[in-house]
Amino acid sequence: MVTTITQSHLKASLLTAALSLTIILSTGCSNSGQFPISSTSGSGSNSGQSVDSGTSTGGPSSSGSSSSGSSSSGSSSSGSGSSANAYQMTALAWESSSSPQRTQWSEYLQEIISTTWSALLPGADDMDTFCPKYSTLSNDQRANVWAQLFVGVAKYESAWSPTSRYLESTMGTDPITGKSVYSEGLLQLSYQDIQVYPFCQFDWNADRNLSATDPNKTILDPYKNLYCGVGIMAKQIARSGLITVSSNAYWSTLRKGGSYQQISGIAAIVKKLPFCN
Repeated sequence: MVTTITQSHLKASLLTAALSLTIILSTGCSNSGQFPISSTSGSGSNSGQSVDSGTSTGGPSSSGSSSSGSSSSGSSSSGSGSSANAYQMTALAWESSSSPQRTQWSEYLQEIISTTWSALLPGADDMDTFCPKYSTLSNDQRANVWAQLFVGVAKYESAWSPTSRYLESTMGTDPITGKSVYSEGLLQLSYQDIQVYPFCQFDWNADRNLSATDPNKTILDPYKNLYCGVGIMAKQIARSGLITVSSNAYWSTLRKGGSYQQISGIAAIVKKLPFCN
């Protein structure tokens, strides 16, 4: 009888213990299951923010920067690269709502001065004439200054008209065209320039049958004209270290003491950039 009671108590104790253990395990598993859910939810939220950030800016580099920025230290180099490429150029003097194409010319100038013609960035010996604080500027700002300078030259050379032409009555015959020399385009260049400056992309054979002011002429193409002109200035700076010279000046508007010089006018245009003063 004692044995039976003892066995009954033992069974009851075992059942109670088993039930308690089941409750504890069940509660523990349920609680532990909440952490992955919470973690997954948090991960999904971060991922969504990263995608939204990239989407809102509309640019792949921004999206990439946002994504890498939330996950790795490597985002620093990615972010700084994005920042460098996102320099906000100060508008140039020729830009206006009525001539939206000029904004594209401005961007092109900024690009080629920063890359192909970056030899201009150290400046010139007379740079202070145009931008007194040039030596304190970043390379992006310096490219902006040079771009504004070319806009100033173009104002007095062509009145910002890409199809402008001027007969150079004292310069004889252009050896490329076999005709009188004409200065043409935004920076008033000539076909004969390709003999001294082979980087100029003027093609007389392609242009010879077009009308004199046909905008399809290579020399009147704003981009080809600007590319050639910036290169000519880069060569002049390499040769003399000066923007304004008294002899061997390509542009009469930049010739010291010349009858057609417009140095003060061009300098005034460049100084309109807020970081030059």
